[in-house]
Amino acid sequence: MWLRPQGYAVIKEDGKRDREANSMTCAHCCRITHIPAKCDPADLGGFCTVCSSLICAQCVGKGCDPLEEKLRRMEARGAALRSYGG
Repeated sequence: MWLRPQGYAVIKEDGKRDREANSMTCAHCCRITHIPAKCDPADLGGFCTVCSSLICAQCVGKGCDPLEEKLRRMEARGAALRSYGG
């Protein structure tokens, strides 16, 4: 599997040299992961074959639950509660 970076980060810390890295955003939890140079893609997480997106190491093995679906469920719950007068 080859990772295509989705962003670029410059990490600045007091008293240290600036670090630069490509980054990716998990499609399931929106966690940003910095991709070190020459890194094995399996160490960063994985690829969800259901939604065809990159995911972080914490979301691997939990099943496909994209952020858009989570938001849709939250909105539907809020709408239901409003209709019940809650």
